[in-house]
Amino acid sequence: MLLLALLLFAGTARAMTLDEYVTALETIRTSLAANNLNAAKAEANRIRELEVQWSHGTFFVDPTLLEEVAQLKGSDALLLQRLRFTIDELRSANGSEGSKANGKLLQQIVREQKVDAPVAGGAVEIAPGGNDPLLVRIGESIASMFRWLGKKFRDFFEWLRDLWPSDDPKDPAKPGTGTRWMATAVTIAIALVIVLLAIEVIRRAKRAEGQPLASSEPIGSKRDEDPLSRGATEWERYAAQLAAAGRFREAIRAWYHAVLVTCWAAGAMHFRKGRTNWEYVASVAPSVQWRPELVALTRRFELEWYGHDQSTPDALDDCSDHARRILGALRGAA
Repeated sequence: MLLLALLLFAGTARAMTLDEYVTALETIRTSLAANNLNAAKAEANRIRELEVQWSHGTFFVDPTLLEEVAQLKGSDALLLQRLRFTIDELRSANGSEGSKANGKLLQQIVREQKVDAPVAGGAVEIAPGGNDPLLVRIGESIASMFRWLGKKFRDFFEWLRDLWPSDDPKDPAKPGTGTRWMATAVTIAIALVIVLLAIEVIRRAKRAEGQPLASSEPIGSKRDEDPLSRGATEWERYAAQLAAAGRFREAIRAWYHAVLVTCWAAGAMHFRKGRTNWEYVASVAPSVQWRPELVALTRRFELEWYGHDQSTPDALDDCSDHARRILGALRGAA
């Protein structure tokens, strides 16, 4: 019933066209640029529960973007850049033939947000005791576990008892002395195995107590190759961890990724899949004050990452100095 109610609510939710969504975002951006926070917040609250309809289906508005607008207490240059980037991408996806990747991205969002209708004639099975209080269910689970252990111990001792020869003189299958000795030897062997296993467990536990804990090093993954897999501050922390572990070459790459992510967020460069590092550098105007730092950082990063198998602490210090100056200039301007 709850699922049907949610589907009914989603089906009756108010909707707007993609052009109306772009117009609303443009209104919010204009209001923020004019420092009219109340108008921007009112427009964000108006559209935050709406759906967006376009030629390939429907999708929900970006809740994180509108939440930032609703919680805003002053001017925010990065938020203005994000609004401008979102508006440009939506306009490209709606009318430009040269931005097929963006259209595919919106189609993917539509598919992910689509909820399949429930199959007719299905039944929902409720486990026994599903409505009992939590403590009652925990107690039943513990009792069931002990009953299972008790049954296994009982079966084990019954097996040992059946293994032992019968002393009943009326038993026609009474074994001889050799069979008795064999059963005794098997029982003693089982007991010895259990004792040896217990001693080994205790010995290993004592050995583990005396060993100091080794400091954990950051583990590399496929995420390290993608600059967008982390935020700028995350890349800076990750670079510090890699440097502490002696992985200077990977720490240099982390600093470079922190610079790229910050430039994209500030609108100083625009992310395009397949672009090279030097193409990004070429897209920065020569009048930008920190462009020489970016050129020096890119040159040193290319040398260390593609020209060496390992890097030195001096190379890391040089790259981190360039990166910090670029990040300081970008964040100071923001």
